[in-house]
Amino acid sequence: MEKFLKLFVFLFVVLQGSSVLGFFQSCDMRRCHVPALRDRLAAIDYVPTTEEQLNSLCPPFQEALKCVADQYEECTNKNLFELATSENKTIALMGNLLLNLRRFTTDICDSNSDLRRNYIANIHCFKDLATDPEGTIKCSQEGEAVFVSYAKSLGLLEEGEDEEEAKQHIQYGCYVPAYALACFSVKLQDKCGQVARATLVDLLKLFQPLKWEYCSDINLLNLRTKFFDFLELGDDKRSIYSEVFNSRRRRK
Repeated sequence: MEKFLKLFVFLFVVLQGSSVLGFFQSCDMRRCHVPALRDRLAAIDYVPTTEEQLNSLCPPFQEALKCVADQYEECTNKNLFELATSENKTIALMGNLLLNLRRFTTDICDSNSDLRRNYIANIHCFKDLATDPEGTIKCSQEGEAVFVSYAKSLGLLEEGEDEEEAKQHIQYGCYVPAYALACFSVKLQDKCGQVARATLVDLLKLFQPLKWEYCSDINLLNLRTKFFDFLELGDDKRSIYSEVFNSRRRRK
């Protein structure tokens, strides 16, 4: 959960002048290297929590992000939209990440946006919950146990086999993080309220973190159908889990 909170870590990598993926190794990011901004982000654990921090960080962050996007477009001779629609899923993922980071920063840096108001109102509560190992670890452990039961129900695991064997199945890397996110969403609503949870769902729709896990299209389909039905959730949790499992990219 903490890695989802730290959306700025991606830019931290490129701000050091590093190439993120092999496809982009020819891209020289040195001109986008901004040590001062990197250090300022590191000092706040990459998560701005006040209006003052956002006002101070937004201009240089947006400038650095534009530099990164421009450099990728220049060295690949493709614009971000072309990268985002590449047949190579890894390249498409990077293109979409850059586009979505741009959309996110546009919203979060707009003092009149709903996202910014909701972010500022809930970020302290969200951060406290997201960095609490007891809550996040419990959600992950619960997800692991549920997946073992699910795998056994399908005959993917024999009786007596446990999490270690379950981890060998490709669905494990998709379903367990998805379950942990949904479990966290329930805790977020209980602790921080409906607006905080809705804001998280908006970010899930934008960034689609499950795409960064081992979630193929067929795994996502089964997550939303077979695995979801297996959970037999009560009415209080059913809609929350469904919203996380079915979070899709917003259409413009």
